[in-house]
Amino acid sequence: MQTLLFAADSPAGKILDYLQRHGEATIKELEDLLGISTTAVREHMAQLQARDLLATQRVRGGAGRPHLVYSLTPGAQHLFPKAYDTLTTLLLRELIARSGPEHVELLLAAVADRLAAEYKVGDGVLAERLSAVRQALEARGIPAEVLPAEHGLEVFACPYLDVVQEHAGVCSMERRMLEQILGQPVQIDGTIREGRRRCQFTVAAPPAAVTPDDGEPPACS
Repeated sequence: MQTLLFAADSPAGKILDYLQRHGEATIKELEDLLGISTTAVREHMAQLQARDLLATQRVRGGAGRPHLVYSLTPGAQHLFPKAYDTLTTLLLRELIARSGPEHVELLLAAVADRLAAEYKVGDGVLAERLSAVRQALEARGIPAEVLPAEHGLEVFACPYLDVVQEHAGVCSMERRMLEQILGQPVQIDGTIREGRRRCQFTVAAPPAAVTPDDGEPPACS
């Protein structure tokens, strides 16, 4: 099994796969698995423990001395591949089949509002909010940049790439989320879904105020 960080045929990958399949193991069992010395096994285990991927428990078996048993921590489960995109796509298909595309659009709009509430950007000016959104995206591992003159955002990775191939409404969900956060209309000026290098969300200019022509009195209200 290939984990997200370790090749399947590497010692670390084999250790993680064994523990995922069997639940726990001793140093001796891992020696037999890898065909290497106790010292070498312990070095690999120390590296995995330093990443907080292994838990240990001291157990007593028979009349012998207690020995350590290794298992995966809950955090180690994130190393193994997940099929969230497949599940999401299938759920959206089923919702469309049962309730129609209009209902799904309403649901995605509601999700956008919930996502916006997760971003803690404060009540600053537009430039401060854009900067806060960029930092929040970067913290999630999504590279992003603020456009010049604070005109919007460039996002260089799509966290929903597999899903948006079939459901473009997810892009609109992201746009609505940004509108809620920024308090300004936002338009989409290109997406990774379309084959571009980045998604660009531009803060739309507010409509120009209509003023009466010089020399003409304002219309009566």
